[in-house]
Amino acid sequence: MTPGNLWQFWEETKAKLAEVELNPQVEPVEETDVFTMEGRIKTRTIHRVIMPSFEGQRIRAWYTVPTGQPPARGWPAIMEVPGYGGIMPLPVHLVQYGYATLSLYPRSQGESLKEWEIEHGTRVVYNITDRDRYYYRSAYMDCVRGIDFLCSRSEIDIGRIGVWGFSQGGGSSLATAALDHRVAAAVAGVPWLCNFPVAAEITTSPYVELHDYLEEHPEEQDTALATLAYFDQLNLAEGIGCPTLIASAIIDEVHPLRTVMPVFEKIPAMKSIIVYPDLEHEYRSDFTHHGKAWMDRYLR
Repeated sequence: MTPGNLWQFWEETKAKLAEVELNPQVEPVEETDVFTMEGRIKTRTIHRVIMPSFEGQRIRAWYTVPTGQPPARGWPAIMEVPGYGGIMPLPVHLVQYGYATLSLYPRSQGESLKEWEIEHGTRVVYNITDRDRYYYRSAYMDCVRGIDFLCSRSEIDIGRIGVWGFSQGGGSSLATAALDHRVAAAVAGVPWLCNFPVAAEITTSPYVELHDYLEEHPEEQDTALATLAYFDQLNLAEGIGCPTLIASAIIDEVHPLRTVMPVFEKIPAMKSIIVYPDLEHEYRSDFTHHGKAWMDRYLR
C-alpha cells in the first residue's frame, strides 16, 4: 500500500539534503591516451570526487569526461550506480561516445566504504523499522547528490542527464528518476528494490536477508513493511517522468520478473521493457547496446 504522505516524506528529505553544502573535492587521477596517424590524443580524464551528502556524510565517486572542449551547450552526462556488491566497471564505453560519466558509490558501498560503513546488519535491513534512519533513505539521497554534482559542473548540459544501473543500481536509478526530475532518461537492468511485499518471500541472495530478518523478527514484520513502502519502486514509479528502459528476465530468481513488471506497469512516462526468456541474474551484453541507444535517443 502506498503511504499517504509518501511524496511529502521525500520532499522533506530532499530539503534536508539541500541544507548540506555540496562543496566537492575533485582531483584528476588519470588521463588515457590513444595513438592515431596524427599522433597521441587524450581521450578522457578520470577524476576522484569526494563530497558531503545527506546529514553531512561524505561519499565518493569517479567522474570521467571526454578530453577536449565540450560542445557549446555542454556534455550530456550519465550517472551510474553499483549493484548490491558495491562494485562496478567505469563506463568508459560511454565516454568515447561523448558522454561525461559519474560512477557514484552510495555510502557504505564500494569507494565510499573508505568514508563510512554500516555498524550492524546488512544494508537492506539496516534500521528497517525506522523510515527516517533506514539505509536507503540516505542512499537514495546520495544518488540525488550525484545529480547535484553533475548540475554544478559548467561543462555539463544540465538538461541532458541520465541515470543507469544494474540490479541494485537499476533500482537506485529508478528511485533517482522518481525523486529528481532533473533526470532526463533512465536505464535499469534487472532492478532490485521492487515490490517488497513479494520480494520478502524470496529466498535467494540478497532478498534472503530481508526474508530471514522477517522470519526471525515476526513481531516487526508490519512495521518493517510499512517502512519499506517509502522506498519501494512499486510506489515511487508513479513519480518517474522521464523515458525509462528496463530489462528483466523470466528465469531470474534473484530479482524476479514478478517483482519488476508491476513497477514497469506503473511508470507513467515513455517506457520500454526487454524481457529475456533465457537469462538468469546476469548482465546481457546486448542490453548495453540497447541502453546506449536509449540514451542517444533521449539525451542527444
